[in-house]
Amino acid sequence: MNENKYNYFLDIHCHYEEINPLYLKQKLKENKIISLTASTNIQTYENLEKIRLKNIPNLYFAYGLHPDNVIKKEINDNLKDLEKIDFSKSIAIGEIGLDYKITKNKQKKEEQKKIFEKQLEFAKKLKKPVIIHTRYATKPVLEILSSWTDLKIILHWFGGNETEIDKALSKNYYLTQRFAFPEIKNIKKHFDKIFIETDFPVSYNGENTNIESVIKSYEKFCEKYDIDLTQIKKRTIQNFEKLFKIKL
Repeated sequence: MNENKYNYFLDIHCHYEEINPLYLKQKLKENKIISLTASTNIQTYENLEKIRLKNIPNLYFAYGLHPDNVIKKEINDNLKDLEKIDFSKSIAIGEIGLDYKITKNKQKKEEQKKIFEKQLEFAKKLKKPVIIHTRYATKPVLEILSSWTDLKIILHWFGGNETEIDKALSKNYYLTQRFAFPEIKNIKKHFDKIFIETDFPVSYNGENTNIESVIKSYEKFCEKYDIDLTQIKKRTIQNFEKLFKIKL
C-alpha cells in the first residue's frame, strides 16, 4: 500500500460474488476501501474464487456455508460442499453460524449445528478466525463457542442484549457495527474489539447499499458515538492487522 493505510475504510463483512471484478477493483481504489467478502454457499464460493484469482488489491476472502443455505440441502450434500471448499485460500471461515428465524424444524436446527461445528473444526485446524451469524440464535451460538476457547471470533452484526454483548466482549470476541447498530454501551472502552461493515448487498433502512456504503456506515458510527472519523479508521485497521496477522 503506497499511501497511508489509515486513510482507508475497512468493510469487515460484505458479499461481492456478483460484482464484476474490474468494476470492483475500480470502486475499491477510488473510495480507498479495504474489504473482506464472504461466501454463503458453494456457488458464491466458486464465484469468489474466480474474483480472488484476479488479485484485486485490498480485497480479502472468507469462505463458509451460511446457515440459511445449509437448510436448503440434505446434510450429506452440505458435507460434500465443505469438502469442495479450499479454506486455505481464505483469511477467515465465514459466514457461518445458526439462524433459527428461518426454521423451527428441530432436525434442520441440528443439521445447522452440525455444519456450524464442522466449520469451527476447519477454523481450529487452519488457525483462522471465524465470522459468525447469530440471528434468533444468540444463546445457542454463545454456548457452542464457549467450547472453542482457542478460536478468534467475529460476531457479525451481533443482535444480543446488553448482557450478551458484555459476555462476548469479556471473551475477547470482536463485534461489528453496521450503520452504528447494534448499540454497544461504553464502546470507547472496546475499540480494540470493534469493526465496521455494510453486509452489502443487504439493504439499509429500505435503501439499497453499494460498495461505498461503508463510508456512510463509518459516518453513522462517528455521529452516534461522537467519535473522530480518523480515530476509528485507524483503530479498525489496527484491529484487522492484529486479528489476521496481515501487514497492510
